[in-house]
Amino acid sequence: MTAEIRLLGEVDALVDGQPVDLGTPMQRCMLAALAVEVDRVVPVDRLVTRVWGAEAPPRARATLHSYISRLRRALSGAAGVSIVRRSGGYALTAGTAQPGIDLHRFRALCARARADDRHAEQSLSEALECWRGDALTGLNGRWAEAEREQLAQERLAAQHDLVDIRLGSGRGEALVAELSARAAAYPSDERVAGQYMLALTQAGRAAEALRHYQQVRTWLVEELGTDPSAELQELHQQVLSAGPPQSTLPVRTPTERAPGRNCLPRDLPDFTGRDGEFARLAASAADRATVYTVDGMAGVGKTAFAVHAGHRLADRFPDGALFVDLQGHSAGKTPLTPDEAVDVLLGQLAITVTGDAKAQWRATSASLRLLVIFDNAVDETQVAPLLPGGPSLVIVTSRSRLPNLAGARPLSLAVLPEAEATTLFARQVGADRAAAEPDAVAHIVRICAGLPLALRLSGARLAHRTAWPIAHLSAQLANTRGRLPQLFADREVALAFRMSHDQLSAGDRQIFYALARHPGADADTAVLAAMTDLSVGQADEALQRLVDVHLAEEPVPGRYRQHDLLRQYARSLSNDPQMTEKMLDHYTTAITDAVASHRASGPDAEAAHNWLVAERSNLLAATRRAAAEGNSSNAWRLAITFWHFLGRNITDDPIELLEHSLTTAQETGEGGEGLLNTLLAMAHWSAGHTSNAFDLLTASANQQSNGESHAHTLALLGLIHLQRGAHTLAERQAQEAADELAGLGTLSPLGVDAKVITSWTRGVVRSLNDDHETALAYLRAACADSESLSQHSPKDHVLTALARSMIALGGYGDALGFLHQARAVRQRIGDHSGEAETLILIATAKRSSGRSHDALVPLHTALAVLDQGHRLQALAHIELGRTLAALGNAAGAIEHYELALTVAAPGEHLHEQAQAHHELARAHAGDNPRKAAEHQHLATGIATLLDLEIPRSLPHLRPAGW
Repeated sequence: MTAEIRLLGEVDALVDGQPVDLGTPMQRCMLAALAVEVDRVVPVDRLVTRVWGAEAPPRARATLHSYISRLRRALSGAAGVSIVRRSGGYALTAGTAQPGIDLHRFRALCARARADDRHAEQSLSEALECWRGDALTGLNGRWAEAEREQLAQERLAAQHDLVDIRLGSGRGEALVAELSARAAAYPSDERVAGQYMLALTQAGRAAEALRHYQQVRTWLVEELGTDPSAELQELHQQVLSAGPPQSTLPVRTPTERAPGRNCLPRDLPDFTGRDGEFARLAASAADRATVYTVDGMAGVGKTAFAVHAGHRLADRFPDGALFVDLQGHSAGKTPLTPDEAVDVLLGQLAITVTGDAKAQWRATSASLRLLVIFDNAVDETQVAPLLPGGPSLVIVTSRSRLPNLAGARPLSLAVLPEAEATTLFARQVGADRAAAEPDAVAHIVRICAGLPLALRLSGARLAHRTAWPIAHLSAQLANTRGRLPQLFADREVALAFRMSHDQLSAGDRQIFYALARHPGADADTAVLAAMTDLSVGQADEALQRLVDVHLAEEPVPGRYRQHDLLRQYARSLSNDPQMTEKMLDHYTTAITDAVASHRASGPDAEAAHNWLVAERSNLLAATRRAAAEGNSSNAWRLAITFWHFLGRNITDDPIELLEHSLTTAQETGEGGEGLLNTLLAMAHWSAGHTSNAFDLLTASANQQSNGESHAHTLALLGLIHLQRGAHTLAERQAQEAADELAGLGTLSPLGVDAKVITSWTRGVVRSLNDDHETALAYLRAACADSESLSQHSPKDHVLTALARSMIALGGYGDALGFLHQARAVRQRIGDHSGEAETLILIATAKRSSGRSHDALVPLHTALAVLDQGHRLQALAHIELGRTLAALGNAAGAIEHYELALTVAAPGEHLHEQAQAHHELARAHAGDNPRKAAEHQHLATGIATLLDLEIPRSLPHLRPAGW
């Protein structure tokens, strides 16, 4: 089935010609936000801003993922169109075929019109037929409004071009009505005015054409204080002279060659992409005077774009196309002074300097319609004196943003989206050769990360080495350490980066290096300040300077990132391990404080929540980095604190988050996969996917050599065996882990945690086997070891296990003390099921000590807390039955034992089933021996299956507690 996504009108989608339900306007806005950048990754933060604006609600990211899931379902039957998760965000992919998105079809047809004179009219007509009304109809918000305005300009430019073609063949009479409405809508647009005058003249209505000229002239003088352009005045004179032949009128078709000197450098024959950016320039080509500043990082193709656009637009500027390299970032060259640049401009116009060159340039350019490219500018002060005085289009390229160039319109170039990058690379190496090795091509394109200069250098290397398979270069670049030497072999990329780097101050360089060493997709100001010992204010000022010179990006306010190759370049210049240490210390403190603030639900809770959500990927990356660099203490503290955060359902799907982080670790080869595997196993375990968790841990244990991490994995496997009821296997696995730990000497927090788990597991198994004295020895050891883990400790599990054994041995007072401590911990961390377990055990201790009446309240409280069908609900009913039996209410006891079975049987909770059957056998022994025997038979069978003489309930086990 084929899909069509339509943005040029009401936002909708068709699958096999039938409309699909895209949901709410905000969900449709999500689709539009992805579709305008088809095949390009749109960061999550950018999506949130586009859909909700700058003041996004706290749950925006979670809602975003819900929207993505619903859109995937809506488009699930369509071939070649899908929404995929990529590093840092999502992308709408449309395969290699003609994209089924009307916006991109419109742009492709406009590009075809510019490239093919013979079929330009047909292409433009088809392009304009893509429109069904105003773009993005039905969507609100700043982004939608800005995008709608931009697309309207592209539509208007196409309409202008089509009118020029039709006027060029003398069909003005048919255009009068259309141009009358357009002239009224755009009173200051002299191109529209000229087209309308020409159409009226061709229709034999010259008097109306002259009247319209006077209206336009009056409007320009009164509103703008200026006369009509020389071109419009010339047209006016020609109409006054009774209308010359149409071919002599000064309105040209888009592809007609204009007179004048073209001093632009050679255009690249394989130039690829940038259709949207070019459309913005083209839409402004008819304006009276326009300046565009084109900025972007080194190697992004600013000069190539400006020259390519200049060649395509040169025919609209009859007096010439000029080009000056201002040498702002040229190795070994001094930037041109304004005087030197003016000499170049006048020389290209073949004008001899006869005095004040600047005054001569201003006077000369005032009467000319020029296209001027100022390439490689240093700053605004270099460019401002050079701007022409007439109705010209000026394109200024610079690595720095030029916000203070009065009246200039900024145009920032990003890296190429994946589809365009692939096309550029294929053109370099040959389409057939690229088609034969698509996987290798895709890998190289990913490594070059859309940077045109890197793509050209990689392609050129293969183009000159025809014996090399593309996979050969792909394999060389796969090695992260070898990637820079391979891509920078001819030093062009390194030189481009170095020219920007060398102009930084010492403090700005430190921030540049810190951002490169930060392992996450982006970073906030606070962590970068911590890494460089700067204040937050100083770090923020430095970051803004880096953004201005394109050595950093600010995708959303306050968060910064670098292009992959720029990051590798920066890392090659600085390898300060102290920066990593400072980062880990910052995150260890910050996440602990944030989790504590969130739990406290005070005035800072919302800010803490927002910080945790924003930083979740970075915290995983920092955890991975700590593990990879052998900093196991920080690694485990970060991991377990972050797990507490994940376990509170603050973030969206933790499994997806962890899988993405694990994929990133594997792709970069930077290490830390073992710890991420453990966290991923815990996430599956918490979600009820015990088999997935077991498989992940088993695979991890088989891949690791002996050590703390391996022992910890074995300890967790023991826990899963215990939860499955395989007590012997659990004890064996725990003992194996304990033996491994015993030979390691001093243990890090990860090793101590493993030791606590092994002691706890062996203690619980001994308790289940009624060996409570041995159990206490193990559990007291676990309690002592857990003290050193402070807030990262699973001590509440240890306390409840101690209480179980103390109850069995008659130590009811000590048991209640342990249970009250455990309940306080579980209340604080929001473990409601765990709190219910402590209430059930408190009731058990009170009943066993002869205080059955006091046991009723905690049991009813536990039942109120637990979800329907929870295993502990069955245990609560069993304990309530025992309590009622002790109070002489036999009928009530039987009712609760039977309720326990209705909960335990569907959930296959064998320990609780055995206990319920055992208690029912005892309850019916006096009045119904046959029924008692049936229940006892079932209880014995389950006990035999569990290899337990007296089945007791398994302890509550919270993976997030470990």
